[in-house]
Amino acid sequence: MRAILFLLLFPAFGFTQQPPANPPASVVSENTLYVECQGEKPKQVLSPVWLSEDEKWRAYVQVDAQWEPECLHTTRLWVAPADSSYRLAYFIPPYGDAVENGMEILGFANHSSLMLVRTEEWQWASDALPRQRVLAISANTGKVYEPDLSSMLQSDEKEICGLRVLDAGFSADENSNILIRAGFFSLQSLFGPAEEESPPAKRCGRKEETWSLNLVNGDVKQVANTQPLQLFKKFLFRRDN
Repeated sequence: MRAILFLLLFPAFGFTQQPPANPPASVVSENTLYVECQGEKPKQVLSPVWLSEDEKWRAYVQVDAQWEPECLHTTRLWVAPADSSYRLAYFIPPYGDAVENGMEILGFANHSSLMLVRTEEWQWASDALPRQRVLAISANTGKVYEPDLSSMLQSDEKEICGLRVLDAGFSADENSNILIRAGFFSLQSLFGPAEEESPPAKRCGRKEETWSLNLVNGDVKQVANTQPLQLFKKFLFRRDN
């Protein structure tokens, strides 16, 4: 578990810029986790504006996709106090081994400026597994917490099992505990025979589970799937400066 203070120190990447109020050729969509890159024209997709429970904070995702000569994605998370301009809170460039990416806002913690987002990074024209992250980001301070999703796998399982994040939220009693609901699968089934046709030693043997990951002390434990995922979810399709 690690806490990262995301500092806006790189103007070369546009970290200090303000977002345009209404960029040309932009599309507002609820799906900014997976933005298709088609044709040769650049495309910009914006998420709705998400609000904290007290409506003192707002946030949205901007994904820019371009083709030159392969698909390249750049994702930005913008946050702002209700009475001020947006600033950049998180930035995902097109990495060499994962040139496409996206992000979705899952919601805010109750009575807090802490929001939860999910990200994906994948390689264009590749069958490699995408990288997933679940991040807790403070709209107030800019601090970024990234729980280690691989901690839900035992060391002797990592060559057999893969996992996909199905949903996430905060625990009912503590905002420092993130609950991750994940589906598990056998890695061999992606490139070989179906899981039921694989040798027992190559089968993952795990299905859907919920895990609690503490952002402060790094504690990781499995909890019941009946645990509710606490999030405040309210968004608007209108956009203010």
